This record gives sequence, structure tokens and C-alpha cells, in this order.
Amino acid sequence: MVKTGQSAIRRVRFQPPAQAVGDIEVNTLKGIRDRGGPAEFLTPQRLDFDLLVHLERGAAVHTVDFTDYPLQPGDVLWIRAGQVHQWGAIDDIEGAVVLFGPHTVDDHTSNLIRSYLLRPRSHWPASELEGSPVAQALELLTISAGRHATERSDLRQAALAHGLAALLVQLALIEPPGGGPAMRLTHEAYGWFRDHLEEHFHEWHKVSEYADRLGYSARTLNRLARQYTGLSAKELIDERILLEAKRRLAHGDAAVAEIAEDLGFDDASNFSSYFRRQTRLTPGTFRSRTRAGSPGG
Repeated sequence: MVKTGQSAIRRVRFQPPAQAVGDIEVNTLKGIRDRGGPAEFLTPQRLDFDLLVHLERGAAVHTVDFTDYPLQPGDVLWIRAGQVHQWGAIDDIEGAVVLFGPHTVDDHTSNLIRSYLLRPRSHWPASELEGSPVAQALELLTISAGRHATERSDLRQAALAHGLAALLVQLALIEPPGGGPAMRLTHEAYGWFRDHLEEHFHEWHKVSEYADRLGYSARTLNRLARQYTGLSAKELIDERILLEAKRRLAHGDAAVAEIAEDLGFDDASNFSSYFRRQTRLTPGTFRSRTRAGSPGG
């Protein structure tokens, strides 16, 4: 891992410790602690790669985009590229770690995983993983990484990629708690909407803008969004804008006017009114409460 930039949200990009590692690194929490040093894990990070942790011993609280996840032995945590996360007591936990680029898994498998994981999920408690092949898939990946570890061959990289894909698919197959709708492939238009939302949320704030680009009606996008998430397309747009706003306010020192401009608002006043309608807090109040340890909203 290599730090880049000087902002409060520290960007970390993937850099294998050796050429033979390739695009998928299988390591341990001790391994990344020893490599990064004590200061590496003290402040919020935004990763340019995905990071998956399988806890084996100890306990800690890990924060991903303002949600605290109490980690216990057997739990799995998946932090995706672009999310803002903060390590808890990393010295108190041990387990396996997998670092990989977002495009390491083949497109077909990746799209299937995203289609079934309607809302990106970060935490799988051990109780939900009982009886699943997740542990075996992780073991296969670890074995593939260990064999001929000093040689970078196409076959070894293929074994790692297939092993990683199997692990992520097994996680996607875990039924969410509380039952919920039966797992099924989503309509392609919803997937396209979600992709465009991630790319354009900072400039497109209206459902009609996405509908026009995708060639579907706003009504269709709203229907699909409610069918798969329980929220309207507009609510999903607002949710994504607010997440980025909260990240910038909580972890950076940029002025509200700068954040407003970066998120596509005409001026700071419009952004502040929008933020207050959504959270019942002004941007300044959210920032001060978050830094005092009580984000609210």
C-alpha cells in the first residue's frame, strides 16, 4: 500500500510488495501492519483497490462510510475501492487479507455479483457464514497464492483470479438477514442506472438526466429502483450525493462552497439548503458533530 496526497482522507493505491504478486495480494493483518508501520492505520483512508478481511482472532470496530462494524472471529469485511474507511484496534486482531483491483475479476462474474448484491454490502457476520463454502474458498485462494509465490506466471495469476471470483460469488450468495426478496438477476437498465449514478452524481441530480442518457423513462427507472432497493431513483441519487458530501465534510477541510461546487450545486447556499433538508443539519453542524464523535443525520 502506498499513500498519496495530503488531504485528511488519505488515498491509498495498490502496489504489490513484489513483482511476482501481480494484481491480487493475499496477506495477513500482521503482514500489512508490519509493512505499513503504526502510522499507516490511524486516519481515514480511501482505497484505490478492494480489501477483504477474514477475521480469525480478536475483536475490533471497523468503520466504513460512517457505519461501525464490530468484528468478531469468523466475520468477513469487504471494503470497496472508493469507500472511506477507518481501522479500529488493528493490533488486536489477526486474520487473512486480500487486496485486489476492482477489475481483477472478469467482467461477466463481476457484473453478476453486482446484480445480485443490490446494495453494496461490507460486513458478513460469522453467524451468516455458517455452512457456506466461504472459508473453503478463502483457503483455496490462500493456497493458490502460496504456491510458486516467487514466480509470476499466467497460470498462477489465473488460479488467483478464479479463486478470488469464487470467494466473492460465495459472499454474494449469502442471503441477507431478515429474509427479504428472493435473489434474482436485476434488469439491465437498473445496472446501467447504478453505473451512471456512480460516474455522474456530482453533475446530474435529476432522474430525467439519467433517463435521457439511458433511453428509458424516468418512470421506468423509479419503478426498477423501488423494485430492487425500496427507494426511488431520486432517493438513490440523493443518497449518493449525501454520502460524498458527508465524506468531504467529515474527513476534509475544504470550504462548504468548494464542496458545493464539486458536487454540482450552483452555490453554497443551495447546497446548504439541500443538505439541511436531507439531514436536518447544516453542513457546518454535521462537520463539527462528526469530528466530536457524534455524526448524527
